[in-house]
Amino acid sequence: MPELRHRFSTEGQVFTGEVPSGLEGFLVESLAYGLLQACSIEGPPVPVRSLVQDPHPVFERLSLLELNLGLYDAAYRSLLNGARLIAVDLDCSPAVQRAALARELYVAFCRSQRAAELEWPGCENPRAHSRYFARCLLMPALWVKQVRERCGSVREMSLFFDVSTHMMADRLRELGLEYPE
Repeated sequence: MPELRHRFSTEGQVFTGEVPSGLEGFLVESLAYGLLQACSIEGPPVPVRSLVQDPHPVFERLSLLELNLGLYDAAYRSLLNGARLIAVDLDCSPAVQRAALARELYVAFCRSQRAAELEWPGCENPRAHSRYFARCLLMPALWVKQVRERCGSVREMSLFFDVSTHMMADRLRELGLEYPE
């Protein structure tokens, strides 16, 4: 299924983002929700670093390496011995590290045996949907709707979810929600 660009308008703001279409979008969002459920995460902020340090069994042999990468905020690699690694750049802000870890967690899933067994769509290019997965994992739609009612600004919401204001604004727009006053 090809990836589509969807346009949402919220109070004059236009979001043109990478949102997987149809079944792929549903599956990516369902994977994020399923991971939250499997790890008993009930509210923000999602402890994404812990999801990599103490991974769910589907992420077999996954570990975290924290260092100064210089070129990337995070990177996923499969090693020759079968181990799998997500490296994150410690020079990046915590919000950027969290988003990068969430993106690379999706890449790790797409490269897993379980994804192969499921014939997971999009595994040949997991980065195409990794940003969407990160937004779904760090800011599930239901949580965003609940938090939006209590927060007075996008900045306040981004602090609550521990993400960048840009990422928070993107999530609001893709969900078709107006910014808080």
